[in-house]
Amino acid sequence: MGEADHTRYTLLQRACDLNDEQAWEEFVGHYRRFIFYILHEMGVAAGDIEDVAQQVLLALTKDLPGYDSSRARFRTWLSTVIRNAALAHFRKQNNRQKRIRMFGEEQLIDAAFQSSEVEQRIEEEWAAYVGDLAMGRVRKVFKGQAIEVFEQGLDGKSAADVAASTGLSVASVYTLRKRVKKRLYLEIRAVVAELEP
Repeated sequence: MGEADHTRYTLLQRACDLNDEQAWEEFVGHYRRFIFYILHEMGVAAGDIEDVAQQVLLALTKDLPGYDSSRARFRTWLSTVIRNAALAHFRKQNNRQKRIRMFGEEQLIDAAFQSSEVEQRIEEEWAAYVGDLAMGRVRKVFKGQAIEVFEQGLDGKSAADVAASTGLSVASVYTLRKRVKKRLYLEIRAVVAELEP
């Protein structure tokens, strides 16, 4: 087992141990933003998101030891835990009748949150989340104009335009873009390996 595999495995195992506060904090640090985003996308009111996120984390303390990677990807399993906490929250709210009227029947609420649109949003947010974490790591590696050159390329600027605005040669712009892109790819793979056991 490689070092990254071992780290990923041990973090999940350690997070299952309620006495290992450091592992739990690290685990929460990895997934907190994702939990908040999914709750927001499901329509949990901004003032309630923190409370529902706490319910998700509470559920995870109970359910994490039972996670089986052979049955589902971790993000899929985690999304189910988040969705279930959101649905429980909606059922407790005073505006339950309004939501039921909006969807017709309570069963349709469940169906709405299982729709391909929500699944697509979850996948998009997961990709953005992983990309942000990876880019944060890349920014720690590259100094000078490398990140600026790369980001201007992402904004659609041609190599010639970037060269003109930075004072670099076009060849240097291509070289910097290629280096940052390669490192970003490696960091994305590393983040995915850490977050998806």
